Amino acid sequence: MSASREKKKRQEFFAGGGVDPKAARAAEQKAAERKANILYATLAVVFVVVAVLLVVYNSGIIQRGRTAVTIDGENYTAADVSYYYSNAYQNVLNTYGSYASLIGLDTTASLKDQYAWGSTEQTWDEYFKEEAVNTLRLVHAALDAAAEEEMTLDEEDQAELENNIQQMQETAASNGYSYSAYLNAIYGSVMTTEVYEGLVEDNLLANKYLTAHHDSISFTDEEIEAYYEENKNSYDIVDGGYVSFYGAATSTTDEEGNTVEPTEEEDQAAMDEAMANAEALLAAYQEGGDLETLAEEYGGTYTGGTDLTYSSGTTGDWLFDEARTAGDAEILTSDSSDYVYVAVFNSRQRDEALDYNVRHILVTDANLDLAEGEEATDEMILARAEEILDGWDGTEDGFAALAEEYSQDAGSNTNGGLYENVAKGTMVSAFEDWCYEDGRQAGDTGIVESSYGQHIMYFVGYGTTEYWHYACENAMISNEYSEWQTSLMDSVTAETAGGMDYVGF
Repeated sequence: MSASREKKKRQEFFAGGGVDPKAARAAEQKAAERKANILYATLAVVFVVVAVLLVVYNSGIIQRGRTAVTIDGENYTAADVSYYYSNAYQNVLNTYGSYASLIGLDTTASLKDQYAWGSTEQTWDEYFKEEAVNTLRLVHAALDAAAEEEMTLDEEDQAELENNIQQMQETAASNGYSYSAYLNAIYGSVMTTEVYEGLVEDNLLANKYLTAHHDSISFTDEEIEAYYEENKNSYDIVDGGYVSFYGAATSTTDEEGNTVEPTEEEDQAAMDEAMANAEALLAAYQEGGDLETLAEEYGGTYTGGTDLTYSSGTTGDWLFDEARTAGDAEILTSDSSDYVYVAVFNSRQRDEALDYNVRHILVTDANLDLAEGEEATDEMILARAEEILDGWDGTEDGFAALAEEYSQDAGSNTNGGLYENVAKGTMVSAFEDWCYEDGRQAGDTGIVESSYGQHIMYFVGYGTTEYWHYACENAMISNEYSEWQTSLMDSVTAETAGGMDYVGF
């Protein structure tokens, strides 16, 4: 597992809320088979005792109390580790969803029989156990540190704890499960309501401590400027572009359907043609032609704009070279590529896009009054959005009231649809493009469509933080927090024990 992924996973230590057990694979506990010899009637009483013990075993009572991990002398049971194991599993599923198979995760097969992340070194079962132990180390260390600082859960935290538990109970009921049975379906038979609620409480306190430290990290403008100077490529944008020509021959198929790879002569001919087209295009550009138009004329592929970001490679390295000056135009090739490029550089600057404040009303099919069996269409949703906007009184307060009445965006429909200090790259492209459209003014309204539905927009205004500053500051905070979190976790030592055999699906 890469260091960057490990750090990211450690930060995702708190996972709560309901999970549909129909999507989660219930943990399976296998009792040891026993052989009963009916010839020995005198052992009947013993057989009864064994049968009772097997019922107890299958209930998870024995397994849940077995020590699975010891951290600095404190024992954690199989139930404790199972909580983090299941959360790690669900985090991967929630992240990749239907694409889980692309990373080698088959939810229908045993996690012990398939390798994680396409490797051949660690199974998914081993990976999730490792993640569970690492998370437990972090939580343990955070709880110890919180105790030293006498940090406890306040009334608001207690209310959140109760709400989390209530949500789990409601989710269980809505899926036809009792509270305890639902926990067993997600975390295995080793889990109990008491253990689960204790773990949720521990995680809330640990998260409170970790969040407090994260929020305490700050840097001066001078420090942020110095960081930017050391990492310019990541925060600058370039006005320019390039046209690419493919310089390799394609394979063919013979009469029998067999693939015929091109010869060296055919490949060379393709490269010569690509170079000739690149030279002709460059000459035409230098005579005043438009790069994008010329790309179409000469059969190349155009990539360009006023805000190109850095990407390591032939064109990216050339465009972001400190030696570039306005008007530079060159033909580029690479020993590791079959492409020929014509690249053009106009200017370079750091990304100064300002943050912004905006209100919106998300309109979806939930806003429609449909007859039974009637299906919503995009046109119907747009018409409903226009109808809502037509009912607006022209004031920001009036728009906020409409947002609270009609918006389907749970993230903003309780505060007038307002999003404040939104940085570039935060919202979906249609939403963001509207906000950054040339001439955008405070008070502007409009309707834009995204995959979420129709957004009725009200632009509040631009802020004062430039994107490069925001991005650099966040990167610095993330780096320092990650290093601190790693050192916190590494301050404790974990040893696994026999109870780990009862962890997993």
